[in-house]
Amino acid sequence: MALRPFVLFLPLGLWSEWAAAVATEHPEDLVELLAGTDTHNGSSPSNGNVLPMAKRPHGFNDWAPQTNLEGNAWWFRRAESTFFGIRCTHQPSPWIGDYGHFLVQPHIADAPQELKYTPGTSTFRPYLFKADLQDMTMEVSPTSHAALMRVMFPKSVTGRLSLMIGSGSVEATGGTISGHTTENKGGVPADWRGMFFVMKAITPSIASSTVGVPIANSTSATLEFLAGSGPVVVALATSFISREQAELNLRQEVGSLSFDQVVNQGRAEWKARLRHVEVEALDDSQLRVFYTNLWRSMLFPRFLQEVNEKGREVHFSPYRNEVLPGKLVADSGFWDAYRTVYTLQSIVSPDNLGSLIDGWVNAFNEAGWLPQWPSPGPRSSMVGSMGDVVLGDAIAKSTWGFVSGFNVTNAYEAIRKDAFIEGEGSYGRVGLRDYIQKGYVPESDFKPSHSLSDGAQGFPESVTRTQNYYIADAVVARAAKLLGRADDHDALLARSKRYGVLFNNETLFFQPKSASGHFYAPFDPLAWRNGFTESGGWQYRFYVPHDVEGLKALYRGSLCDRIKAMLTHTSGPAFHVGGYGNVIHEMMEAAAIQPNFGLYAHSNQPVHHILWVAKRAGCSDIADQYLRKATSELYTARGWAGDEDNGEMASWYILSALGIYSLEGGKDEMVLGSPAVVSATVHLPRGRTLKVTTKNQTEGNVYVQSVMWTPSGRVSRPVTDVLRYTELMGGGTLTFTMAGAPKPPSVPRSTADPVRVFV
Repeated sequence: MALRPFVLFLPLGLWSEWAAAVATEHPEDLVELLAGTDTHNGSSPSNGNVLPMAKRPHGFNDWAPQTNLEGNAWWFRRAESTFFGIRCTHQPSPWIGDYGHFLVQPHIADAPQELKYTPGTSTFRPYLFKADLQDMTMEVSPTSHAALMRVMFPKSVTGRLSLMIGSGSVEATGGTISGHTTENKGGVPADWRGMFFVMKAITPSIASSTVGVPIANSTSATLEFLAGSGPVVVALATSFISREQAELNLRQEVGSLSFDQVVNQGRAEWKARLRHVEVEALDDSQLRVFYTNLWRSMLFPRFLQEVNEKGREVHFSPYRNEVLPGKLVADSGFWDAYRTVYTLQSIVSPDNLGSLIDGWVNAFNEAGWLPQWPSPGPRSSMVGSMGDVVLGDAIAKSTWGFVSGFNVTNAYEAIRKDAFIEGEGSYGRVGLRDYIQKGYVPESDFKPSHSLSDGAQGFPESVTRTQNYYIADAVVARAAKLLGRADDHDALLARSKRYGVLFNNETLFFQPKSASGHFYAPFDPLAWRNGFTESGGWQYRFYVPHDVEGLKALYRGSLCDRIKAMLTHTSGPAFHVGGYGNVIHEMMEAAAIQPNFGLYAHSNQPVHHILWVAKRAGCSDIADQYLRKATSELYTARGWAGDEDNGEMASWYILSALGIYSLEGGKDEMVLGSPAVVSATVHLPRGRTLKVTTKNQTEGNVYVQSVMWTPSGRVSRPVTDVLRYTELMGGGTLTFTMAGAPKPPSVPRSTADPVRVFV
């Protein structure tokens, strides 16, 4: 279908402020589903490491073409023209893998086989996949738990549709294929029954069969259709509960709807969601990038609840291996997502955020702990308990009246347990006793040749672990204060302030320590993993987003200069392999952007706070310059600078393009940056709107000269670099005046050498 973005031409008097602004009435058709799908495998550089998923917002199932049979997580690549079928998938990341998946292929041969298609001429929309497959055309349009498929076969031959599974059971009888798939890469109970499915022929079928097929050693059930039948339509639905529930999901979500009606329904839903933010962009490219990232921000976590015959929400619990009432969410890692995903949701869709938090609280109720990376159940991945930040922030926004729909008491119980009870297995915080007693988690895995070794137990990636605990404690402390838990607040606030214990006043870096309190030496800030997760000392040098004033005190006037030094370190090695022992893809991605961004490895999450720390610290010149540089150079219609992990990098872009960001969960504060778009209107609850406007906005005018805030129905006032979240959500207009050069400072910044400070 044609894409029709339109250009807004402004009155002559405003020409100096806005040359032109590009907008659209149909953002759902500007989304680039193929963005980020070029990655070859786990050892090659990534431009997203994502799949071109047709699905509903936070939907139960995702649908994407499978282009190879290599048996790994990179089963779709943009460059490949082979087609083995449309895959029903639940893969949130190639690093986690898939579960509950199966493949559907149309064919005219007796059995499924390798087909050809052309990615460049196929239709990839959030609500529709359409491709010409040699002599056939296949279309797929999803609901949350179901989908309709329409296939046009050659008129003179019998058409066939096969559903293939690798493990489980499948059979075809009387125009219906049903069964279950137990395919998974973990995160499920030992005796998991799998995902149930049912596929029904809307167009009458003439035969059915169940056989083994050579594609990926799978079992296939096939429906046959009479030659000349015209477009063949089948309806398919799934459930983690039972076949009967899958049948019910099909009746509830598809019923008697035609294929085109399901397409239009999906398109309308995505249009409504994406138009929560209406932007006027500098050009068509920026408009496409904006809505592609906004779409990515709305895919995960995945809702796992289904509606039973009584109209009540229920879900299969991977923690209890039984069906339980209420919502459940999965397929999102807090280590990534805590930084941006939920903050953005709290602005553009706070009602949806309340539902997501309700799903997380139920996960805690069933697991006994808040899972940090469930897919669908617990996985051992990444460090810290960053779900504490998400739930703590939601508790705060609940007390302020903006987020609801979850049990606040249970939510606090979940994050308090992380803060005070030693972790178990993949749950909670490892090294918590040491952290409470010493103020840090000791390191176990430092590998230079002259390391200190006192024989005491420690934990790998200890600096990252410890810094994450500081950040989480700060947010839980704020939630505790709002709930009247004064003792918890005082203890956790004090713990969150002890980051100076790991700050070496000689090197001016945070460094790993042994259990006896010695810094490991020699210290190489370019070495990855030696105390750090997926980065090195440079990337975690400013990782104190919860207390920027305290961070400034550590650097004694040189923080802005130190951040600038990181951004301008554009020559020499970008990394040393350190404890990893070999080059990993994140290192290659960091090196690729070093000529323009120094050691600011925006290709991965560990640095995503830094430019906003700079802005909050008053380093506005460098922050404005590089915020705009990052949004314009590292986000394209082709993809991202690294892995787009479950909407985190996408949400960073949206917040940054709007010029607003939250550094501190649970705090009534948003940091104001340098907006990249010309203007935006965010539709808030209760009919309110937040408008972001700019004066003199161009690609080169990146420096903020002033910001005016006009609350709805009230008088304008100038603001500096922060504004309350509660004020923003009340509605109003933020007006940024931009220029091509930094605003002259009113007070010269001190460049005095830092003094030694121990906290």
